[in-house]
Parts: sequence; C-alpha cells; structure tokens
Amino acid sequence: MKKVLLLSFNVLIAVLIACQPVGQSMVTSMLKPGDEIDGMVITTGAAKAPPLWAFCSPALENEGVATMDCLVPPLPKLAIGHSFGLADQALQTLDWSDFTWELSIDDQTIDLETFGTYDYVMPSMPRDHSHIREVFKKFTAWDVVLTNLKSGEHTLRGLAHSETDTYTWIVNLMIEAPYGFDFGSMP
Repeated sequence: MKKVLLLSFNVLIAVLIACQPVGQSMVTSMLKPGDEIDGMVITTGAAKAPPLWAFCSPALENEGVATMDCLVPPLPKLAIGHSFGLADQALQTLDWSDFTWELSIDDQTIDLETFGTYDYVMPSMPRDHSHIREVFKKFTAWDVVLTNLKSGEHTLRGLAHSETDTYTWIVNLMIEAPYGFDFGSMP
C-alpha cells in the first residue's frame, strides 16, 4: 500500500511539473519596487506617505505573535514597512543588521533589500520619571509603500529573527472604498 501511495504521489508531482509552462519558475518571485499586487503598486517613498500604524488598533499579543486590525481610508499611498507590537520596543535598541527580515502582503513575499530603509523621528514618553515630558527617538522602517490602493481586505505578515530572538506580526488590513455614491452599481 505504501508503494502505491508513493508511486501515486510521484506521478502527481511529475504531472504538475510537466504542466508547468516553459520558462516559468515554480518559485514565486519576490515583489520589487514597481511591481503590482491586486492592482496596487508597491514602491518606495515612505517618508512622504502616511504610516500604516496610524490606522491600526492596539496589537493583541498571543504566543509571540502581535496581531492588529487596521482600517485605512482611501488614500493615494500608504507606508507599510514598519514593525509592529512585540518588535517595536525590542528593535529600538538592537541593530537591524543583526536580524533577518521578512514581509509579505497577501502571501506574496516582498524583496525588502531592494526597497531599503528610512529613518524617522517620533516623540516617546521616557520610561523613568523625568521632568522631561517626552523625548524624540529615531526609528527605522522598511521603505515600502503601496500606491493606487484598492478597497478590500489584505494581510501583511512580518518577521524579524536573529540567532536568539524572533518577532512576528500580522496585520489584517482593510482598505475602505472611496467615498461617494457609485452610480454604476445601480440595477
């Protein structure tokens, strides 16, 4: 019985490979600047785009994974290369080069190295009691931007791991439909 199942599996794999169009790789290529996903263009320019985290609910942390829901209005562009939740505090003090980074949108991997990073500054409350009400901290994010946003549901998955630590985040991204009445949808 095991030989029959193994033979059947091998035949199935051979048929799938034979049906593969010539010149097409079985490995999905990674998204690079200028590529499209579901009609949206993925590019750079995060310094001039609203950050995704501004539209997200607080992260829920469960078993080392930070998950958040983000409701984004119809915008011309949106920066999506930030880390979320568990990773935020830890990654502020660590060297980014110590980590291997992964980011995907709708199960398509983004080639982060081709996008590069950008630095930004944000106010932050000091951890210790201080007369200084807030301090400004420098953060780093991947320079990944979505343009030509299409309404609907999308999923971002991020991962940063080093030899000793792993940080994972999942973003349930809902892009709202443009405002106004669509006369084309009337019966």
